[in-house]
Amino acid sequence: MGRDWLLRADRHDTAADHIYAAVTDLIAHHGFDSLDVDTVARHAHCSRATVYRHTGGVTHLRETVLARAADRIVDTVRHAIGDLTDPDRLYVAVTLMLREVRSDPIFTAFLSAQHASRSVVAFAESPALLRIVSEVTGTRPDDPLTGTWFIRTVLSLLLWPTDAETESQLLQRFLIPSLDR
Repeated sequence: MGRDWLLRADRHDTAADHIYAAVTDLIAHHGFDSLDVDTVARHAHCSRATVYRHTGGVTHLRETVLARAADRIVDTVRHAIGDLTDPDRLYVAVTLMLREVRSDPIFTAFLSAQHASRSVVAFAESPALLRIVSEVTGTRPDDPLTGTWFIRTVLSLLLWPTDAETESQLLQRFLIPSLDR
């Protein structure tokens, strides 16, 4: 008989982590568009009720998995820019963020989802994302317009990519100087 993954110490956290891992795997292999609670329950080897009880519905599952992927990327960027100063800090932060988002299976699925345009707009307007942008880029947290402009610029590079040399020139000539004040 297999080991019951809910027999560990904290059942709620264990169940949530197990379900989020299943959702992450499903999204990475099948995308956001095919995600539903029945599929999650089957993949996590639990009931629909367990999914709802410990993690909520599909919207919450998507948002949490996306937030966890964003946290991993932000941690990578924070580590890389720790001792750097402007404008090097900005350039490394932006180029690394772009590279990490492009290579992350969750963000790749997110950006290619059927309803990505609506989701991207909602994600781009997130106050949490604006705080992260402020921290990583060193822009003022009380200036949400700069953060919003930065997010929209980076999203345009993600959704409408160009070659590496052109992207580097765009960043160095336009984006970095506009943030380096």
